[in-house]
Amino acid sequence: MLFIVPNRTLAAQSLLDFRVVSNALGVTVESSSGESCFSPCRTSTIRVITPSGLLEAVDQRNLRHAKYPSLVVCDNLEQLDASYELSISLLRHTTQNHPTRYVGLSSSLNDPMDIASWLGVEPTALHSFRPTDRDQSLTIMYQTFAIPHSAALFKSMSKPAYMAIKNVPTPESAIIFVPSRSHCRTVAQELITQCALNTETERGFLPESVPPLYVEDYSARLQDPTLVDFVTRGVGIFHSGMSRADRNLILGLFAESVVRVLVAPRDACWMLPVRAGAVVVMGTQYVHLERDGSGPQLRDYSLVDIVQMQSRAVRHDAPGHFFLFCQAEVRDTLSKFLAEGLPLESELLDSSVFEEWYKERRRDGSIRNRQDAVQVLSFTLLARRLVSNPVYYDMEAGSQNEVLSRIVDRLEERIL
Repeated sequence: MLFIVPNRTLAAQSLLDFRVVSNALGVTVESSSGESCFSPCRTSTIRVITPSGLLEAVDQRNLRHAKYPSLVVCDNLEQLDASYELSISLLRHTTQNHPTRYVGLSSSLNDPMDIASWLGVEPTALHSFRPTDRDQSLTIMYQTFAIPHSAALFKSMSKPAYMAIKNVPTPESAIIFVPSRSHCRTVAQELITQCALNTETERGFLPESVPPLYVEDYSARLQDPTLVDFVTRGVGIFHSGMSRADRNLILGLFAESVVRVLVAPRDACWMLPVRAGAVVVMGTQYVHLERDGSGPQLRDYSLVDIVQMQSRAVRHDAPGHFFLFCQAEVRDTLSKFLAEGLPLESELLDSSVFEEWYKERRRDGSIRNRQDAVQVLSFTLLARRLVSNPVYYDMEAGSQNEVLSRIVDRLEERIL
């Protein structure tokens, strides 16, 4: 089986998950890249690969002695980008005459028909669920703010965040998502201050049943001494910039309910292996620093990121509570997609990944003419979405061959 995940972080997590059950299943689990994902194997094998590794593997020059997998699982398809789509499309094109079965897994989508057709999934094998079609209890609450993205905004959010944690029916753990690492300590301190103001105790969120000496013994093991004051008050910080030892120690204390509040940046939602009774997203914008030196830009969280944060509040054994703090003007849009499912469109058109791949294939002769190009493009999700939603791509309506021919003409003009 070939198991495709969008990035290295998820690949590492998938490898750990598979290895936990590999002995019971009697399978070998390995990381794969390049030609190795199509090499013969003696035993049942699960190979985990990212789109960049798969793109290298499906290069036509490397497939003379390929052993194609009988099953390909495409995970986290809601994160489909140009590289992910191109790699799967080329694999579909390459294996069209082989008995390879494709399975796609995704968060709830509001229109899954085209992506199912792209993977060759029959209508009877398509199972689509709305975000609300879950067995677990999840309460979603919104709070809007009119203050622009600034230090003042997060200071104003600290009390509502504290009240959100405290108003959960039973004493629960909580995860607070903030825009960046630089916000973690500030927000953690604000939460401890709010706790002191409202409960008049220096214990912060540390449960009464936990002796201070017990916490001090663990906090002495922290490699970063600046985390001690937070941990001894029941608040932990988690992000990729911390040492692995400190991250694991804080996660262990969180699992034991010694640390009851975990503050993490937006991007940590993809590497955080724990869930909580309450999840608070403090703001839905972050500052992005451009590599070209053009200065910082304020960007919105992606819907996929927000859904991933929300998933940290979905538990099998107890109700969950999700609090989304956002600007008033985006509340309706966010609530619509959280209730109805995520939109998913192709990012392949005009992407640098696609153009560079096309130039290389024209250069090495893999694509000889317009007909070859249209034939390969017909295996993409883009080919289906151009027909279903041409306005989104600023294209005129037409048959699939017509719109793909226009795209090939544009590509040819650019590489001349």
